[in-house]
Amino acid sequence: MVKVLLGTGLLFIFLLSQICQAQQDYFLGEVKVNSNPLYTQIHIPIPEGTGYVVGERKDPPQILMNLYPIETNLPFREIVVADKFIQKICLVKDSKSVVKAIVDLNTPEYNFDIFSQEKPKAVVIEIRPPRKDIVTALLEVEDAVGLEAEERSLSFGPWQQVPEKKEGIFRITIDPGHGGKDPGAIGPSGVKEKDITLAIAIKLFNLLKKNSQIEVYLTREDDKFIPLDRRTEIANLVKGDLFISIHANAAWDSQVRGMETFYNSRYAYGEGAEKVATRENIALTSDGLPSTIKNIIWDLIQNQYRQESKELSHIVQEKIVQICEAPNRGVKSAPFYVLRGASMPAILVEVGFISNPWEERKLKNPQFQELVASGIYQGIIAYINSFNRKINKVNH
Repeated sequence: MVKVLLGTGLLFIFLLSQICQAQQDYFLGEVKVNSNPLYTQIHIPIPEGTGYVVGERKDPPQILMNLYPIETNLPFREIVVADKFIQKICLVKDSKSVVKAIVDLNTPEYNFDIFSQEKPKAVVIEIRPPRKDIVTALLEVEDAVGLEAEERSLSFGPWQQVPEKKEGIFRITIDPGHGGKDPGAIGPSGVKEKDITLAIAIKLFNLLKKNSQIEVYLTREDDKFIPLDRRTEIANLVKGDLFISIHANAAWDSQVRGMETFYNSRYAYGEGAEKVATRENIALTSDGLPSTIKNIIWDLIQNQYRQESKELSHIVQEKIVQICEAPNRGVKSAPFYVLRGASMPAILVEVGFISNPWEERKLKNPQFQELVASGIYQGIIAYINSFNRKINKVNH
């Protein structure tokens, strides 16, 4: 299979015919369109030995393809698609042996692949979201209607490949806790945890983006509900190296304050850890309460990274407390659904008690949010540097 990823500009792909044109009569078969919320595929049947030349037009957005040598008795054919990516496809007889395919797009923001299919023989055009919208595209599957179970699973498959990671680059997934119908804890003045966590996460995201060592993803960029297990699934699918979930704490006693950082464990360790986990687990998963078998599988996955998660927790906790000058409630562990199943070091940071009127005022202050983001950022960088030193020792 020949597969070429096309960006902007014009790319020519020549597949040379090994069969003499004078001895063949070529005809265009039935074009098929496979449309779903994640991508659209166009299957154009072609005879053996047919080649193609591909280009793009930006205004209006179009994909242009010349098929050669090929013949059709129809001078013009129009296929209306009207889905997320494509308006219509026009097939035009350009000359005796050339058919032009014009794909009118519904969006100027896209990526596409061209590849040859052997059985049945066809050329396939696959249009999908740009890489910057990778998380949005994944989450759209959750809302899709009528998709089969296997189509609903978050799998990139051939249609959406995660960019290859360069050596020395860390991929980090930042998870703003709660969102949408799940507000999280609510402070005395009505401040919602979901808004605080998103504000801090975006500030952290912007700090991380400035670092050439790091690629960063957000599990949500707005007020959207995402089940807990989907969050680590996104991190796994983008082949992340670290997962950081940001939350604000709450307690019955409005005087309780301070910051604490958690890593996942099957049982709770540390004062108040069980209560924190119980509260944060209320959002549950996409399937409701996970089964015992799923719990065991998730724990087995995260167990491989428990020591690294513990080390990351201690480093982030030290930096965030130092920079924010906050009471240090230490590093603890508990069974958090949002951390289970992460195939990487994963931590949950409680950045203060929204139930404490004084800390609630601080948490909604953008300047304090910057301090929190800076503390987590410095913790991440310190962990990466420590990790790289260990790798260098092993290699030398």
